[in-house]
Amino acid sequence: MNRGFVLLGVAVVFNGVANVLMKKGMIGADNIDGVGGTIKHYLTSWPVIVGLALFALNVIAYTQALTRIPLSVAYPIMVSITGLIVISGSMVLFKEQIGWLQWLGFALIIAGVVCVTR
Repeated sequence: MNRGFVLLGVAVVFNGVANVLMKKGMIGADNIDGVGGTIKHYLTSWPVIVGLALFALNVIAYTQALTRIPLSVAYPIMVSITGLIVISGSMVLFKEQIGWLQWLGFALIIAGVVCVTR
């Protein structure tokens, strides 16, 4: 398998999981006052800390993937598969309802990515 696609896969997983963790870490944080309180929350919430670390690792894996895969292929794959991870995580962990119109939109995105990557 092409090393570029392996790196892209790692980047996608890290990006998707980081987004879900950031949401988890920010639940209940809407009542924090001021910048100081927000920074304290960021530094004491394990999901936020792990999410930030995964975002950093995502950037490393993604930029390395870009040395081997055209951007016009890598970016649509990154966005669409990350979307699948985020949607799945939001349904399972946060009990968010995904409507048929959202599913239709996501299916169109995947169809577009298939067209772009061929």
